This record gives sequence, C-alpha cells and structure tokens, in this order.
Amino acid sequence: MNHEVPKIRLGLIPIVAAFLFLIMSTFPFNSIAEKMTESQIQNIVAISVQLLMNSGEPTDEQSRKIQSLKEMVDQGSIGKKQIGQIAKDQFFADMEKYRMSRYEIGNMLKRVPVLLPSVTEKEIHRILWEKAIQMLEEPLVLKTATLAPQGTPWIIFPETRLNKYMKKISKGKFSAKIYPGGVMGEDIDILRKMDMGQLDGCGCSALGTFKAIPELAVFTLPRLFLNYGEVDYIIKTFRKEIDTEAEKKGYYIDFIADSGFFYIWLKNKATNLDELRKQKMLTWMGDVETSIFDELKIRPIPVPVPEVVASLNTGLINAHVSPSPWVLGTQAYLQDKYYIAQPLYYSPGVQIFSRKAFMDRFRDKYPDNLIHNFIELRIYEIRTFEREYIDKNLRPYEAKCLAAFQTQGIEPIKLSDKDMAEIDVAAKQVWNNLADKVYSKAFLDKILQELENYRNKKNT
Repeated sequence: MNHEVPKIRLGLIPIVAAFLFLIMSTFPFNSIAEKMTESQIQNIVAISVQLLMNSGEPTDEQSRKIQSLKEMVDQGSIGKKQIGQIAKDQFFADMEKYRMSRYEIGNMLKRVPVLLPSVTEKEIHRILWEKAIQMLEEPLVLKTATLAPQGTPWIIFPETRLNKYMKKISKGKFSAKIYPGGVMGEDIDILRKMDMGQLDGCGCSALGTFKAIPELAVFTLPRLFLNYGEVDYIIKTFRKEIDTEAEKKGYYIDFIADSGFFYIWLKNKATNLDELRKQKMLTWMGDVETSIFDELKIRPIPVPVPEVVASLNTGLINAHVSPSPWVLGTQAYLQDKYYIAQPLYYSPGVQIFSRKAFMDRFRDKYPDNLIHNFIELRIYEIRTFEREYIDKNLRPYEAKCLAAFQTQGIEPIKLSDKDMAEIDVAAKQVWNNLADKVYSKAFLDKILQELENYRNKKNT
C-alpha cells in the first residue's frame, strides 16, 4: 500500500499562523502588569510604603507584584509621576499610622528604588519633609545653651553647617538658636530652664549629661578609654541603650560628640603624683571627678565653670582638668605652663532636647505617630553629620590645640609608669565605688566586656 504524507499548501501557512495568534491572544497569558487596574497599583504602592516604614521584607508574591509594576513603568503603561504621586499620598497617610525609626530611615531610603519602581531616594526624602513641614504652621526655633565658648568647633559647626542644612530641608521652618559660653549659666542652670520651658535644649558638658542622664556617667570614668577608637566602638555598640536611657528621663539626644580627652593643666611644674597633690586643683564636674581625686588623695577646690579663668588669674586655683579646645577657647592657657601628657579621662559632649520641645508642643494638634516621626526624622538628619562633626572638626581641632600649646611653650610632662599604675588602680576603685550608685554595674560590666573584645581583636 502506498502511504503518502499529505502536502500542506504554502499559501495556508499565514492563515493558520494568524488564526493561532488570535486564539492565543484570547487566553490569559498576559503579564499581571498588562491587566493591573489603578486600584491594584495603589495597593502595591501601599504595600511597598508599609514595608519601607516598618523595615519589612516582601513576600514572594509581593515581590512578583512589585516587579510587575516595574514592567508597567518600563513599558510606559504608567507614568513615573503617577507612581510618585501615589507614593506621596500613601506616605502622607502612613506617617500617621506607623512609626519610623531614626536607626532605619537611612536604610529605608536606600531601599526605595527596589520597592517603589521609578521613585528615587531623594523624592521620598523630600516627601517625608514635606509632611513634617505641614506641622510647622510657624517657624520653629529651638533655643539651646551651652558652656562651649564662641569660636570653637562646638559652636561653629552646629551654627554654620547643621543649622544651615536644617533650614534648607525644612524650607526655613526649622532652626536652632545657640547661646554659647555659659551666658545662660552652668549646665544645671540650663537644665532647670529647660524644665521651666525657657530653653529647649542643652549642649551638655559632662556635668549636665550626668545630671540629665546619670547612666552616661560611665563614659567619663577615669582611664576607661585609652583612645578614640575605643570611644567610637563603645558608643556605636550601645547607642540604642543610650538613647533609651535619655528618653526615660524625658530627653532626646541629637548627637554624641566629644568634649574630648581631659588633661591636667598646671601653672606650676609637677612631675609626679606627690607634687600634683600639692597643687590647688579645680573641680567642677561632679561625682566622677571628685571620686578620682579622693582616691589619689588630691584635695580639690570647687569652682563654677564660668569662674574658672578668673580663679586662675587670682590664684585661687593653679591646676585644672580640661580638654584642650576649652583651654584655648576660654584663654585659660594664658595661666598654664605645663600639662600632664597622659589624659585622665574622656568625656562626651551630648546635645539634648527636652520632650517639652516636641511632644508637648504638638500633642493637641497632631497624632502621636506623626509627632514621633517628625522627631525621628529630625534626629536622623542631624546624626548624618555626626562623623563629619567629630572626625573633621572636633578631633583635628583638639590635636591642633595641643600642638599649638607646645609651640607656645606649654610643656608636656609624662608621668612615670609607676605613677600611671597607681592612677589606674585608683581609677578602677572609682569604677567599683560608683557602680549601682551613679550608673548600673550591669551597664559598666557590659562596656568592660566589649572593650576587652575590642582590644583583643586589635591585638590579634
């Protein structure tokens, strides 16, 4: 039997292909992006915004929908401005529903291009501030005071760099007024005026920091930190705990900078501990400082900070423990002839603002979540400048001051290993004496453990 393969006429091929295409086009093989309604688009954007604000990760299904939205944008099925407007409306609504964190805002902005196709970090940053600005019917000028002298980086950087930036992003609605040089009194006076509502903030020295947030006294323990690497590591490690302690006391911390390492400055030469004990030593900083003096059998003379220079001039005191920028800014160096090369302790400088400055001011007008988000956004912005403030301003200035003093003839004196060993023993006694009185022993123990870990890593 002869079996022939049937022949298809070539002329039928285009007809068959067209027929198959027509059939396929009626089946649901289109991407989700081609079928997405405006309501579905809004839902995807809402999911993305919620994930951004809550630092969440999308499910596989959510990722697929976000990818489909990206395809729509790439195909031109939906405009970039439309997505941006939907995102803006959603952020405006959700800033009253969800709480952002100062620790996560930076990561949130970095994730914007992944979760919101065609929208940029810069656009969302602008949207966040646009919502925040709506709260400020009138320009808000926060009043803060400090002992830091005019003309030092403690004043110059906040006034010129930070304040200028905050005015820019808030379109002139937000700024700070700084009262320098102790014109509002010592830190204790400033804190009292904050309680009374006369001031909003304090650029605290150690004394003010410990009064406002006693737990932070641990950071000024004598001989605890030996260099800035250790300081930075410990503050970074415990940053959230520090913020929590501050907020328990009713304060928000804008930034933690340096008062710096504190050195013993002398009018008369003293080359050992016995000779130091004969000096008329100033004290002003509170329990930690007086405790180390007690252990070393140094009998200090208490003098308020605004009167220190006058007391040096009159001879009431002839020795003091201070950071080099302060010595320059107050011109105390005109009475100093020597300094002990090994620092006695480190002290942070902490800018705090009271809860009254924010929550109580806005509570009757806006939801708590929105006020919270404004505070977190503001703190986030300021902290983006923290490393620049410290690494490019405060620490280089401290080094320049020490170098300049030596050029001017102020002589560094290095104590013997024996004397330093005695100071270290006394310092550890202070650590133990003040534990669970000024700060918690548990907090100190955690810091000591992390310091040991850090030093071990550096030595390997």
